[in-house]
Amino acid sequence: MSETLRGLLRDRFAARDDVFSMDGKAVSLVAPDEVSTDSETRLSLSLYRVEENAAMKNTEAARHTGDPTVSQEPPLALDLYYLVTAYPGSTDDGAAATVEQQRILGLAMQTFHDNAVLTGDQLAGSLDPELELQISLVNASIDELSGLWSTVPEAAFQPSAVYHVGPVLIDSRQREEVVPVTDRETTVDRTTDS
Repeated sequence: MSETLRGLLRDRFAARDDVFSMDGKAVSLVAPDEVSTDSETRLSLSLYRVEENAAMKNTEAARHTGDPTVSQEPPLALDLYYLVTAYPGSTDDGAAATVEQQRILGLAMQTFHDNAVLTGDQLAGSLDPELELQISLVNASIDELSGLWSTVPEAAFQPSAVYHVGPVLIDSRQREEVVPVTDRETTVDRTTDS
């Protein structure tokens, strides 16, 4: 999933060279404490929380595969939470770096807003193209953001946003052989009222 999000951002940033020019490598899948002041990273996506999707947990029973004699357990449905952080470039002009940092975060947020549902060929890697993944901004309070940043005390606080992505499905490898019904028997009993 992370590769899908990074690819989406890289494509959008490359198409928006009217706003700023940025190398595709500047979008990284790293935690905030892994970005140094001389790093090329200008935007990081950091997966910081994974939860089981409660709504989908009990909705699906075992499902049949292409083989009618094999049943498969339902997939594990997950909700992913990302911290999206913008970093200033290496420049002597602090004000210009801050403005560009805010533009980068704004463009990332615009990209996720414009692509709130990902399907088909937008999904990279082993993600099922039949999936519909939703991207939504989480209205994290300053206390929540401070709590996230306090887990990486060696990193300086940077402008950030929190996003929820899901449900991401991980197929079960548990399969069970089922025997198809071949014979049917019907019994009728007659009772009398006395």
